Amino acid sequence: MRQLEVALIGAGLIARFHLEAWIGAGAAVRIYSDDGRAAELAREFGARAVGSLTEALDGADVVDICTPTGTHREIALAAIGKGVGVVCEKPLAATSAEAEEIVDASERAGVRLYPAHDVRFAPAFARLHELVASGRIGKGTVAHFRFSAYHPRPWTGHASARSGGILTDQMLHGVDLAYWIFGEVSRVHACYQGEIAAPAPEGAVATGIAVLTHTNGAISQVVSRWTATPKPPVRVAFEVSGTEGTLTYDSEWPQEVRVADGEAGGFGYAGGSVFAAEMREFAQAFTGGPEPRLGARDALAAVRITQAAAESAWSGRAVELPVKGAA
Repeated sequence: MRQLEVALIGAGLIARFHLEAWIGAGAAVRIYSDDGRAAELAREFGARAVGSLTEALDGADVVDICTPTGTHREIALAAIGKGVGVVCEKPLAATSAEAEEIVDASERAGVRLYPAHDVRFAPAFARLHELVASGRIGKGTVAHFRFSAYHPRPWTGHASARSGGILTDQMLHGVDLAYWIFGEVSRVHACYQGEIAAPAPEGAVATGIAVLTHTNGAISQVVSRWTATPKPPVRVAFEVSGTEGTLTYDSEWPQEVRVADGEAGGFGYAGGSVFAAEMREFAQAFTGGPEPRLGARDALAAVRITQAAAESAWSGRAVELPVKGAA
């Protein structure tokens, strides 16, 4: 089988994790970044640095977008226009309109588009989905998802409170899980405390809370926090209750978040590297294997829900979302 050619765009922290995972999946990777860091990252991992986006896309099978959110649309559309498959770090786009444009373009062109929502690949959440989908806790009725992480980088989001800050960035993890577990969301009510404006200063502290009403009647609460210190780097937890029981998990049981196999620092949620599992599944799909556990429409749903959360927090009112099939 021909080796998969991946064009990695960006050379920051997430790009480093993605690069390690692509190499582990057997891909050949060329890197482009407009900040001058591509050559150093490429040397470290035995990849190849290139000098432009055009050069990166030329002959690539897949582009992996690991740049600030505001740049995702331009890069994704350029790749789709060349018939290059797309993997994009969350969120897919800065607005619902941009996300819809990207998804529509990929579907018209017949180009695969996969969002990098890494928490779906954490063993605890994959097992949660399996148990709920199989009916092991009966009919799901209520869930609580918590995500806490240090916010060390200043570029996240846009320069206004109305853009959402934590509500449209980190909260997407919990929103995506709630959507994966319980399905479509019809209503969002959200609020925040602390630093909401973004770009947020280094070490910003904030809490965002969203209550999601699903079309099947389930209720999910998602709580996201930027913490003041980087230890532990990430903490995730959930409680999901149904008519036949409750499932609970906390990544601090019995120790701090860690990666058992040593990959990707502290981002494994006490299991194998989520990035390794994610890129391995994407690589299989791009080379003719089964479709991965999430796709383009999942990315669009997550952006729509987080944008609704930002609107709700700004206005103080709940936001109704259109329901598929509704008149």
